[in-house]
Amino acid sequence: MVNDLTLEQRKSVCDPERQNMQLMAASADDLLVVSALVQDGIARVRDLQREAGARRFTIGLNRFRWEVVSEGKQPSRVRSGLMIEGVNAVRTQNLNRGNPDAVVDVLSLEFTPDKDHPPAGTLNIFLAGGGLIALDVECIDVTLADVSKTWGTRRMPDHDGDD
Repeated sequence: MVNDLTLEQRKSVCDPERQNMQLMAASADDLLVVSALVQDGIARVRDLQREAGARRFTIGLNRFRWEVVSEGKQPSRVRSGLMIEGVNAVRTQNLNRGNPDAVVDVLSLEFTPDKDHPPAGTLNIFLAGGGLIALDVECIDVTLADVSKTWGTRRMPDHDGDD
C-alpha cells in the first residue's frame, strides 16, 4: 500500500514544520486525507480505547510523518490521537485484545455508508497482518491531533512485501 496523497495535497493539509497539527474529517474525502496521514501509525492494543458513555473510540499512536518525507526531510514520528465520535458499536478481527502490549500498525481508514440510514455507516480501520477494527458510526466525525514534539527515526515503513 502506498501513500496516495500528492505532494501538493500534503502541503495543502498541513505545515510540515508545525508541531501540533489538528485535522477534522466530516466527509469521505476528508477521511482520505486523515487515512493517508495515519498510514503506518503504530499503537499498542492498550492505546485502543472505546469510551462507551461518550460513544467515542480513540487510538493513541506514533504517527509516521509522511508529509515531511515527501519533501526530502528527515523521517520522523509524532505522538497523535485519532478520535472517532458517534460510535454505536465496535467489532474487531485478528486483533490480540488479550495482550495490551501487542503492537498494531494502521494501514488505512475507509468508510462504507449505510444505504438505509445515511449518514451512518461503518468506519473500518485496517491493520497490518489482516487486523480490522470496524466501527458502526452515526456519521463521519473524526479528529486527528498531534500531541507531542516530533522525533527522528531511521526506519522508513516498508511496503515492498505488500500485494
